[in-house]
Amino acid sequence: MITIAIPARMKATRLPNKPLLDIVGRPLIAHVIDCARRFDGAQIVVATDDLRIAEVAEREGVMAVLTRSDHATGSDRLAEVADRLEWTDDQIVVNLQGDEPLMPLSCLHAVVAALKEDSGAAAATLAMRIDSIAEALDPNAVKVVSDAQSRALYFSRAPIPWPRDAWRESQRVLPDGALRRHLGLYAYRAGTLRRFAALPPAPLESIESLEQLRLLHHGLKIAVRDTPEAIPPGVDTPEDLARVRAHFVGEQKQQVDHRWLFMCLGNICRSPLAAAYARKCAAEQGLRVHVESAGTLSSHAGERADGGARELAAIEGVDVSQHRARQVKIEDFERFDRILAMDDRNMADLSKLCPPEHRHKLQLLLDYAPHIGRRTVPDPYGQPLSGFQRSYELIVAGVDGLVMATLK
Repeated sequence: MITIAIPARMKATRLPNKPLLDIVGRPLIAHVIDCARRFDGAQIVVATDDLRIAEVAEREGVMAVLTRSDHATGSDRLAEVADRLEWTDDQIVVNLQGDEPLMPLSCLHAVVAALKEDSGAAAATLAMRIDSIAEALDPNAVKVVSDAQSRALYFSRAPIPWPRDAWRESQRVLPDGALRRHLGLYAYRAGTLRRFAALPPAPLESIESLEQLRLLHHGLKIAVRDTPEAIPPGVDTPEDLARVRAHFVGEQKQQVDHRWLFMCLGNICRSPLAAAYARKCAAEQGLRVHVESAGTLSSHAGERADGGARELAAIEGVDVSQHRARQVKIEDFERFDRILAMDDRNMADLSKLCPPEHRHKLQLLLDYAPHIGRRTVPDPYGQPLSGFQRSYELIVAGVDGLVMATLK
């Protein structure tokens, strides 16, 4: 069994009483519990030193363990829980921070898989690329660098690695993929938690105020994997709280009649363009449609749309600026009522993944454009702009047909 442990305390300096702050009628910690519930079969435990948080957890139907109030880190708190609940040393524990109400299920699965894959690692965590100078220089965005075995070399609040040549005169250009942001999501075995709590704090841990540096200082390995999809920042500041509240308010208001998922191979060329054009068309026609895109592969997860796709989108007046690639998830087959593939390979891959009861949702996009005399949208990856233009013309024909069929 996997245990998802949620450490939570009331002593945050920037947001006092943070776990109990209201978000659309429920406390923040309740939304974090909702994230944990999506992991089928997991035991959920809230670890806290505050009776009010424990009462919320119990109202939500999950176990709460009241711990000592003198723990310096969340991992120290979970080590006490491991002893109190008598977890065996090989019990896998996911540390889901109590201020992460938007954590995707795919990331919980990914961090568990990373720990299982690396038998020499004491813990596992996730990272995603940094795409802005502001984030690179933000001390609240913790950076991580890894070795050839995808294990952490160091974590820092400073920009690491430092792009010496690119930043020789000005920190205005961010080398593509040079920096990665660490996400505060960990998986470890209960024995590692006990060992962590028994080790003295490391000097670098105290300087950076990063508990994971204790493991590195004492020679323990941390596996680092890229996130399977983009993750919004947690709730650390009043601005974060406002953003998360707006997200949940938007979810409540979003009453849709249709849900479309556009699929291609890597989710950086065809499917983000199709999704962007579909959103534009649906809005113009007054259709209430929720639109997303995904890829059958994970090789580009977390990346922006391809440069050719971004250039073409700017020319055509569709928006892919916020797109981050992700791999299709098993729950997508239930969430969406139409899953639209660009080519036969996508269809074959989707058919293998899709539960039988949802296979009727799988279609080729160009099934909605029979007049053009072809079935598939070619992949323009690595081609000049003209290749993207040819694919986009076919995407437009397919999406136009889809919209017209939906309006009938």
